[in-house]
Amino acid sequence: MEKNKKILYLITKSVWGGAGKYVYDLALEAKRDGFDVAVAAGGQGALAQKLQEKNIRYFDVARLQRDVAILKPFVSGLVLLKILFKFKPDIVHANSPQAAGIGGIALFIYRLFTWTRRVQAVYTIHGWSYHETRPEWQNFLIRLFSKSTCLFYQKIICVSEYDRQSALKFKIAPARKLITIHNGIDPQNLNFLSREEALQKLPGSNPRELRGFDPGKPVIGSVGEFTKNKGHKYLIEALGILKKSGEGFRGFIVGWGEEEKNLESRIKNLELKNEVRLITGLSPAAPHLKAFDIFILPSVKEGLPYTLLEAGLAELPIVATNVGGNPEIIENEKTGLLVNTANADELAGAILKFMGDENLRKKLGQNLRGKILLDFSADKMLERTFFLYDKIPNGR
Repeated sequence: MEKNKKILYLITKSVWGGAGKYVYDLALEAKRDGFDVAVAAGGQGALAQKLQEKNIRYFDVARLQRDVAILKPFVSGLVLLKILFKFKPDIVHANSPQAAGIGGIALFIYRLFTWTRRVQAVYTIHGWSYHETRPEWQNFLIRLFSKSTCLFYQKIICVSEYDRQSALKFKIAPARKLITIHNGIDPQNLNFLSREEALQKLPGSNPRELRGFDPGKPVIGSVGEFTKNKGHKYLIEALGILKKSGEGFRGFIVGWGEEEKNLESRIKNLELKNEVRLITGLSPAAPHLKAFDIFILPSVKEGLPYTLLEAGLAELPIVATNVGGNPEIIENEKTGLLVNTANADELAGAILKFMGDENLRKKLGQNLRGKILLDFSADKMLERTFFLYDKIPNGR
């Protein structure tokens, strides 16, 4: 591929979540390889700041956000159209449903006015939105939207084979457009603190701030955005079950987001204020992962989560829900424990299993790290993605 080509990445929000890390890794690699790179997203979040620190051009599409109001998509589309005319990309790579939908329409209009230019279009789906828990009629409409969105793109990258198979099942896009490229991670970019350092720097875990936390008890942790999709309420319920059984523990749930107050209320209602704490404003969270003895991912919907890859590189024993791409990372009883979604009892049982077996925790943590190093490297992800760019036929 010609190194002077221009790549424009689109994403809805500029937060430092899984999709944001993905965009950051691709943009940074493209810049290293000599491409002219830009990212368009909503807001001035952590992703925007990190990109600007690396001198990667950033376009703030302030109205591009997940919560859709009547006029916001229209205004966002006009802004994206203006960015297309200004930046003149050779490749447009979208990374979230709203950015892909609005960006796809803007790209279609741009192509009409610049018919001599051949723009390649790629869409990475980080978990299909119709997998979320909602009434079937709503998911039916979301599938229609997904099908319509995919018409604007020549290739659809699925970060898990689960999502590729789902797209085939529901005829979201033809097989020739769909490809699975797993998220990848570079261990050299992760500087884990020692357990002692991580515990001391984790807000609220300092012995002088514990307020009833028993420093001798195992630490159970989770990292993820505070949204319904992440299923933190089921983890809190599971910890409530552990408390009733007489098991001692400390629980830390690290994240940010709209469900924070609801989660705090659930902790209070289950009388877990002395055992469980929400931690916000800790970014990046990955360096602190070794503070945990057991890592929990209780999601009800997932793509292929970076947080599992990070926790795996930290050699943590992991309990995860059997949803989305999680089973492609976690093989039950071999590289972690899998439980059904939205099931606090199963979560509690798996946590108890790890709490009672130190050898199992160590063995599965080591197995998982080995699997991630072998199958989920950043080099492999980047190589396959840039190879795809090179093989996409020029389109209009």
